[in-house]
Amino acid sequence: MIQKMPFISDKEEKYATCQGPPTVMMVLKHSGIDLSFSELYKKMHYEKGKWFFEAYIAELLDSFRIPCRYYSDVQIREIGDDEHEFKRISNLEFNQANKMKFDIKHYDSSVNFVLSKGLFEKTRVNTDFVIEQIRKNKIVIATVDRNRLTGKNGYKGHFILIKGFEEGNFVCNDAYLGENLKLSKEKFWDAFYCIEGKKKTHHMIVIG
Repeated sequence: MIQKMPFISDKEEKYATCQGPPTVMMVLKHSGIDLSFSELYKKMHYEKGKWFFEAYIAELLDSFRIPCRYYSDVQIREIGDDEHEFKRISNLEFNQANKMKFDIKHYDSSVNFVLSKGLFEKTRVNTDFVIEQIRKNKIVIATVDRNRLTGKNGYKGHFILIKGFEEGNFVCNDAYLGENLKLSKEKFWDAFYCIEGKKKTHHMIVIG
């Protein structure tokens, strides 16, 4: 268990409903870096209301020289004007309305940065792999489906910070659901994915 991990509620910032920014702020504060949300957005070149991605987190942490790795069981790549790649990542049709939610240039730039810096690794990601990182005293930011955690239908992309594992449960700081949230391995695994059509894909940032 990582002790004295700061907690930031999403009540302090409602623009990014995935809870990505407040989750990142917890890591920064833990590392002694205190930014406002406006300063964070400026540093990340992030526009309020746009979709938030793991590559943005890795790029930001690297800029502060905070050691991190982006792990996934699928290869990350640019989207550009590739309709298939857009749908693979977003599960949305490649139309103007959906593209408004997705800063493609920012996404492509961050993916290129992460790949060029060697911050990404494609690997088998499962609960044992997550537990292994926690036992190495690492912080994990995982992308999950919040609706799976709350018993709702549909998909809601969401970020949680995992800071411990005890008695068969992951101990998490969740900007939406609260501090010291305990998730069983089974419940975490059920929620731990991003949509790629009907296929589950797993994405996580390991810090430390």
